[in-house]
Amino acid sequence: MFRRYVWRDDSRPLPHVVALVFLFISLVLLGMLALLAHGFVIIASYLVWPIRWMSVITLVTFVGVVWTWRNRERISWLEVPDMSVKAEKRAKRLLKLFSDKAITDVLGFSVSTRYGEEMPVVRVWVNDDLNLGYIAVENIANFDALDRQKLEQRVSGILSGRYAKYAVVASDLTVGDAYVRYWFEDVATSHRLTVSNGDVSPFVSSNVHEIQVMDNLKLRFGYDVHNMGIVARTRFGKTMLAKFMASVMVQQGWIVEYSSAKHDVNVDQFNGYSDPLDIVDRAEYWVSVMNERLRRINESGREKYLDMPDMVDVALFWDELGNLSAALDLDKKAKSRWQAAINRLTATGASAGIHSIGISQMATLEGLGLPNLARTNLADSVIMLGEAANNADERRYMMSGYADLPSRHYGVGQGLAKFTGIGGIWATPHLFETPYFE
Repeated sequence: MFRRYVWRDDSRPLPHVVALVFLFISLVLLGMLALLAHGFVIIASYLVWPIRWMSVITLVTFVGVVWTWRNRERISWLEVPDMSVKAEKRAKRLLKLFSDKAITDVLGFSVSTRYGEEMPVVRVWVNDDLNLGYIAVENIANFDALDRQKLEQRVSGILSGRYAKYAVVASDLTVGDAYVRYWFEDVATSHRLTVSNGDVSPFVSSNVHEIQVMDNLKLRFGYDVHNMGIVARTRFGKTMLAKFMASVMVQQGWIVEYSSAKHDVNVDQFNGYSDPLDIVDRAEYWVSVMNERLRRINESGREKYLDMPDMVDVALFWDELGNLSAALDLDKKAKSRWQAAINRLTATGASAGIHSIGISQMATLEGLGLPNLARTNLADSVIMLGEAANNADERRYMMSGYADLPSRHYGVGQGLAKFTGIGGIWATPHLFETPYFE
């Protein structure tokens, strides 16, 4: 494949086009001389040498055309995965939306050169379910433009008409930096789980380490997810999400303990604590359990708790972290104990199968109420719901690098989630919906 250019009024002709013009002119002149020699026998002897020289010139011109044609600017080609017939048909229709006008005037993906607008290659892939795919745009020395956050929304705008249900949800570079991929997804179709009569058994997984939270998202604790942060204001669904996860974990054989500085139904249901000093004691208790587990893993010669047949997962829910921090401000010694314990649990606990889920109404330093080490350890897997997902200051702490996301309306149980370990569309903030309890 070779580079394609779109002609402008001030564009210069490409070298291989110039060579083709010279070849055409030389062939015409050679043909005219040959006709003259054939039609006028009297002057034929005088045209022998001109015809010979013209033949040599034509041959040299032809060689020059071949050389310039073969040395045209080549492009980096991206191989897309195989697609079904329906998916390939959808990909071709989406590709038609990226016309020369859209690429040059709307998106600004082309590069202005002396030969005209240098056009990037655009490749489209769609999965077999037609609900996910990517648009790959060749990175022709314009990554600074392609990488701008607002450009994702501009690419989404091209997906119009019958394909308006698709929206760009993430972007990344391919290996070798040759293409920028804009991942799009069907955002009109909800992936929220529905829980009937409080029964979570339909969502219990055969893999005890795997917790399903949406119909297109399963969290593999111990593999992709270790600790987690959940941030949302009151009545935006964080408590119901925590209840759903804890209920599924119990049915899958986990040990679950739910502590909250504000006593609620989850504390009673999942053997938790609400007194601040009791919560500190429990954190220190689980540090001692973690140390014992790590000792057993080390003595067995194994590398991780997943290799231990009798070591089940433990989920520690720490709710109302802001209230807990405020309560402990009156007891500096207790607060110091809490910070030391939660730092150790979030830093090392996951390797012993002890996973901390921190829950707060706000993600600011004061609102979250966690020391920096613990906050950082929770930030690899974080869910922010409602207004918290729209707050740039809070995203700065829990979703570092994504403070400038466009503002959107998130209803109850909706927001953003980012799971660094899972990768793909979840490596960047992505639309998340909590399970719905009928």
